Amino acid sequence: MRIDELNVKNFKGFNSQSFRFHPRFNLLIGGNGTGKTAVLDALSVALGSWFLGLRGFDTRHIRQSEVRLLQFGEVDPNLGERSPVHWEQQFPSTIEAVGQVMERDISWLRALNGQKSRTTWVEAKSIKTLSSQAADAVRGGEPVALPLISYYGTGRLWDVPNEQPGSSKYPASKEQTSRLSAYRTSVDPRLSVSEIVRWITDQTYIKLQRGVLPPLLKVVRQAMIQCLEGGEDLFYSVETKEIHIQLKGAGYLPFGSLSDGQRAMLAMVADMARKAAILNPHLGERALQETRGVVLIDELDLHLHPRWQRHVIRDLMTVFPGVQFIATTHSPFLIQSLDDAGMLLPLEGETTASLGNLGIETIAAEVMGVGNPEASPHYWQMLEVAKEYLAELDEAASSPRERLETYKKRLAERLAPFAHNPAFQAVLELERIARLGE
Repeated sequence: MRIDELNVKNFKGFNSQSFRFHPRFNLLIGGNGTGKTAVLDALSVALGSWFLGLRGFDTRHIRQSEVRLLQFGEVDPNLGERSPVHWEQQFPSTIEAVGQVMERDISWLRALNGQKSRTTWVEAKSIKTLSSQAADAVRGGEPVALPLISYYGTGRLWDVPNEQPGSSKYPASKEQTSRLSAYRTSVDPRLSVSEIVRWITDQTYIKLQRGVLPPLLKVVRQAMIQCLEGGEDLFYSVETKEIHIQLKGAGYLPFGSLSDGQRAMLAMVADMARKAAILNPHLGERALQETRGVVLIDELDLHLHPRWQRHVIRDLMTVFPGVQFIATTHSPFLIQSLDDAGMLLPLEGETTASLGNLGIETIAAEVMGVGNPEASPHYWQMLEVAKEYLAELDEAASSPRERLETYKKRLAERLAPFAHNPAFQAVLELERIARLGE
């Protein structure tokens, strides 16, 4: 599965917008409120159409709260009064995707046409048919390759989906051992850590029973180690009933003792790897290398140190070479790590022709629109005040003597906000005394 193009209309803040995606990695950037998460939500609706053909799985609908609102009401130029302001939903709200599903190039569309209507699926028959055929093949025992679909939101470490049969609170039924069971909560941006721990626990007991490491656990374990900065080893302790991770120079640590960034990345990678292994067990140890699919990640840099941010994209693409990633970020370090400028999708401004060898300051200024990133905003404020102070000194020096006290008072007021920096104040005060005297 791959998304090449997304067209949205009347969805959240978008009137009518089209997006084209790189087949490997996509990084959405833009200021707060420009629609980065909205693009991921629209993609989750498009990807959720896969579940139209899978009995027992919920698809992702366009919600009434996601329909674009348009404001009416303005100041009457004749009366000078504001007419009543009201907001109206704009229909139809549509999401159209163009891409490749099960090795076939197709397009499909979902729409919400009114307040009392439901999200349509008639124009999504192409993807519904393919998923239905894939499900029938799985139930018939055929080794069909299923696509990986996952969405991870900003609350992925704490916002837990409702417990379902097959979670840590319920014993796994035969239905929950189906390959298709990995699709539960695929387009839900929440992440269940307990589900991951339960699966690793089960695989560990299989290892103890059979005396060999199950191939599915082997690939998941390797993925977790490879994507964890400093990771060297990982195992589930039957005694403490917790996952333990060995970090370079730190020994073994229980999962709960890791930092938020480490736990968030470890849980997300484990979830992707576990799903790929369950969806395509016939691929064995090649499951991660050969599984195709689309993964959405909101704020990929969440809780990650800049040093880790510089290689996290490369880690994900190496461990999941067949997956198309679409992520959002506010980090210049992630932008700097991109191999191809075509992987960058700015929601405001123009796409840069090349990212090669650009420094962090250049990226911040030219790509992210941050003014004067080479120094702090406070430094530039001090510089501007110093310029204004010296200009006022020149003006005061050429003014009549009787106005000097007024100038001195104004100059003192300029320096008052910088009481925390006596050196800055002293330099300018000495300049004032040299020019104007005490």
